[in-house]
Amino acid sequence: MLLEYPDTPPLVGSFRLPLILVEISIVLLAFDVAGIYFKKYTALKNTLKATRIHAAWVCLFLGYGAMEFCYWLADFYTMSTTGRYLYLQLGYFCAASGTFFFIYHVEHLVFVSRYRIFTKIYAGLYIVLIILIVVAFFIDVGSLVQVFTATFWIPNIGLVARYLFQIIKLSRGSIRTRSLFVIIGSTMLILGMLGNADIVYRAFGWGMRFLADLFQGIGIIVMTWSSMNLPTWKELEWKNDLDSLYVMYKGGTLAYEYDFGKSGRGIDKQQSSITVAQLEAARLSLDSELKSGELKILDFKEKKIYFETGEFITVIIVATTESRKIDLLIKKIRKEFEKLFRDQLPDWDGDHDVFFAATSLIGRILS
Repeated sequence: MLLEYPDTPPLVGSFRLPLILVEISIVLLAFDVAGIYFKKYTALKNTLKATRIHAAWVCLFLGYGAMEFCYWLADFYTMSTTGRYLYLQLGYFCAASGTFFFIYHVEHLVFVSRYRIFTKIYAGLYIVLIILIVVAFFIDVGSLVQVFTATFWIPNIGLVARYLFQIIKLSRGSIRTRSLFVIIGSTMLILGMLGNADIVYRAFGWGMRFLADLFQGIGIIVMTWSSMNLPTWKELEWKNDLDSLYVMYKGGTLAYEYDFGKSGRGIDKQQSSITVAQLEAARLSLDSELKSGELKILDFKEKKIYFETGEFITVIIVATTESRKIDLLIKKIRKEFEKLFRDQLPDWDGDHDVFFAATSLIGRILS
């Protein structure tokens, strides 16, 4: 048994095989999680729930899995400290690459600051890391690369903390609980990674390494379970931008109205009649241009007015912002409304109560 590990690799002894199996299982788990996120990302494309946060998690877990695989090779299958260190540097590069694209995707979708500050900070560190790795191939720089990678925690933890803070602030119930579990899972994963460091092994031996591996495995599972259905705060914000919805029957008659703030019907009738009259005037001005399935957006004071015309109805959404999410929402509502009331719409007699089920329909679409 080589008692001087990690200074005289590879790691050998009675615990070698169990550690090989445990740590390759962590690698496979990370890649499997990346595959799950990728499948979810592709499945949600062009839907109301589409988000780049799943692409971000793909990058993070791919980078993490590749890093752990490099560490696995370095610790168990390299015959010299020089070869081991080269694999470790490759692992640092994989982890940095995955994290960089994780930050890029998250901040691209829901930027924390107007100037994408976390992406720029990490990009600068990433470039320096690449330069150091190249230099290390020709010059012995000791543990400089390993020490430098510690700086990457600053923008990464900062962005994740900001992201989760906004989720917790804007959400409630199960979403808030899931956010807290993401924090717990991330903490366990980080502690597990730190527990695998050479300095920790020297101080506490292989028992601590098994414990660190356990923390990493549990941390991955907790993060995956809790973050799988976690929205970006932009997903939460766009729903807050919705004001009201109106369904106009052909000829300009108001058939149905929905107040997003009250999650259903109950708009003030006097105010509603004024609003509908204004919307009808706007609709008539576009009558020659509006076609079935074609979306139009108007600016009205500080509001955005979306029009989606079908065979019998025109759906109108009043919002405070222009968003691709709202485009998809109004199209889906128009399609599902006409499908649900396909028997009533051709010969509608003006009875608003026949559309009462639309309230639960819209609530289901928004959930």
